Amino acid sequence: MSAQQIKYTVDHYRKEGVSEEALLKWFHEVHIPNAVPLMKKHGITKYAAHTRAPELCDAFQVALDSARPEWEISKADVVLEFWMPDMKCLSNLFLDPEWTEKAVKNQEDWINETISTVHIGYDTVYLED
Repeated sequence: MSAQQIKYTVDHYRKEGVSEEALLKWFHEVHIPNAVPLMKKHGITKYAAHTRAPELCDAFQVALDSARPEWEISKADVVLEFWMPDMKCLSNLFLDPEWTEKAVKNQEDWINETISTVHIGYDTVYLED
């Protein structure tokens, strides 16, 4: 059995005036090809992106309002998920000059960096079918 992986997530929101399509185009065509090799270099074992689906959010809002009216569906456009065996993997990744020069270059043109939220901890799976 392997050691439990640390999970780091960051919620990103589009910069005002940037369309969903433009953000995802930048993400897939610029960020991913530059970021993934650097993640591998620094020991990140898994990377996933959860993208917001407005049509699902709208459909679910009715049920949510009925069951938990005080709850709110996140407005984050993309939630990035990183898994790693040690926090040094993430620290080393973010300190690598190529990360800034390539993977997140001009990110501020697409992402509103003033409102991102970070989570760090562990996943505990209770059901997987």
